[in-house]
Amino acid sequence: MQIGTGDLFWRAYADGPAQAPPLVLLHGFAQGATSFKPLLPVLSRTFRVLRLDLPGHGETRPRHEVKFDWPRLCANLHEAVAQLDERPAHWFGYSQGGRVALMAALAQPERVHSLALLGASTGIADPSERARRTESDRLLAQNITRRGLEWFTQYWEALPIFATQRELPESIRTHIRDERNACDPHGLALALETYGTATMPDCFAQLTAWTKPLWLGAGELDAKFVASNARSAAAAHASLLYHVTFPAAGHAAHLERPVEFTQSLIAFFSAAQGLSA
Repeated sequence: MQIGTGDLFWRAYADGPAQAPPLVLLHGFAQGATSFKPLLPVLSRTFRVLRLDLPGHGETRPRHEVKFDWPRLCANLHEAVAQLDERPAHWFGYSQGGRVALMAALAQPERVHSLALLGASTGIADPSERARRTESDRLLAQNITRRGLEWFTQYWEALPIFATQRELPESIRTHIRDERNACDPHGLALALETYGTATMPDCFAQLTAWTKPLWLGAGELDAKFVASNARSAAAAHASLLYHVTFPAAGHAAHLERPVEFTQSLIAFFSAAQGLSA
């Protein structure tokens, strides 16, 4: 379905019983809401699963020329989710989607029942590192628009962080590649420039001060996020904390270990739901 907010036309999907607790799923960079299709048969039995293409991805497009920043993006996202289901939802985000879920949760915590993040950055604290990432994202956006999606897909698949995805079934790898090739180069550039990692404030203190249920996940082979999650979990004040590392999995643990992932996520959200019963 297509829904409209102040600044965006969103492509959105809703699956599962209307009366079930709502669960928002937010995808990674150069993917789309359809990337979660392999998980739907299990998740939609228990939850009303709400999926959206993030701006610059899939079929979500700006309604007019607008300079996005994080507050504006989060306000539009909450407006879109509320049109799908007005109740506070469980939120899950993977990688880029995890950063968006975190920022949205901090912006309007009353709209978020619990928060689950997989392979998601809490932001960059060091100014020098932020400057390097800003330049890296600028060059990537420039190359995507100049060289095109074929170049980008080959470049992205060759990154070490995605090396473990070579072990995925060919059907899933093909779907991931098709999603990347279906992206709009200017949309991906927009995403990097307006809500890329370099634009995100350092949210470590806000995340660890989060008092609602919190799930932090990473693949065992995704060393950067294993370390980041361990640091966040050690300082967390969440009322319920699940800190999960998936054996022999990389950055996309939800696709590489789908059974273990869905079991952990359902257990967490069910426990979080029980806290409010």
